[in-house]
Amino acid sequence: MQKIHHLIKIIQNYFKNLSFTTPVSIILGAVIIAISILISGTIIKDTVANNTSTDVKNDKKQDSIFTGKSIDDTDYVEGKVNSKVLVLEYSDPECPYCILAYPTIKRLREEYAGKVAFVYRHFPLTQIHAHAFAESQAIACAGVIGGTQKYYSYMDTLFEYKVPRQSQTNSSPQLPTTGKEDFAKSVGIDVAQFSSCLSNSKSADMVNASTNDGVQAGVDGTPTTFVLVKNGNKYDIVANISGAQQYSYFKTAVDEALSK
Repeated sequence: MQKIHHLIKIIQNYFKNLSFTTPVSIILGAVIIAISILISGTIIKDTVANNTSTDVKNDKKQDSIFTGKSIDDTDYVEGKVNSKVLVLEYSDPECPYCILAYPTIKRLREEYAGKVAFVYRHFPLTQIHAHAFAESQAIACAGVIGGTQKYYSYMDTLFEYKVPRQSQTNSSPQLPTTGKEDFAKSVGIDVAQFSSCLSNSKSADMVNASTNDGVQAGVDGTPTTFVLVKNGNKYDIVANISGAQQYSYFKTAVDEALSK
């Protein structure tokens, strides 16, 4: 665009030094505008074409190897455990976009339960979310005490508390003072065991390990959801989805993974 303005300026300066009658000046002015539009349109058209080409190339680059930790016995896997397709979410329970994305991910978990494996990993953004680490610990402790079923029951309960309370003025609803313990009790977890786990450094280590793994995988914000296909001992990335996207966006990626 700077080149366009420079060219127009040269033309205008040239005609300033010449003397014309009013009708001729009007005609010349129209010619200058027409030339400007023509040049602008050509450059803009080329720019859009180049950007489109870049976007396509970037989409193709999604087919790469997942660099995070492979699924192991420290993960809680829901759905079809032995599926070749894995939906892996790195999330922060205090993140507004994670709360916004929750109903979409939950729907995906329900509709593809018999086809796809799902894993929720912790990635609390402690610099901006003061309660995220403790809430992530609470989810981890639910798993330690009650296994996969309690892990996801507790996580669901926590997010289902927040979703209806989220608003423009309250993007990240806070839990009541005894909220974590109340949720544990509501899903059938022994509160004394749960409280002991929260105060144990082991649960903190689990959250830290998950966060470090997310960094290794290239996560730089939440939620980040990988749609992966198992390839030997590794996973190919079909999609790396950032933020709270529409359900159709996730569905397209999962269907593509299942077709591979």
